[in-house]
Amino acid sequence: MFHFSGYYEDQIVSSLTLSTDHYNARIDDVATSPAYQKLGFATTLIHEAILFARQRQIKDCFLEASDEGLGVYQRLGFKKLFTQRYYEPVHDSS
Repeated sequence: MFHFSGYYEDQIVSSLTLSTDHYNARIDDVATSPAYQKLGFATTLIHEAILFARQRQIKDCFLEASDEGLGVYQRLGFKKLFTQRYYEPVHDSS
């Protein structure tokens, strides 16, 4: 497991986690401080994480995206594999 951080003026403003095995990588916990969003920090970190994985001969990289983040990841070359839905049981109030 590897952690990547993006800095601006000696302050961490963006981060992500990259998990790897011998064949695959997974990116998790991509986050950027609100004041620094939409400035390319997360995009740069994702590029660096993918490069890091490729240098280790890993060809496939996966991540889980919210609906809001999906467009960003698709612009970076990620393809949607499936849609995960969450369900909650209906409680009988009688």
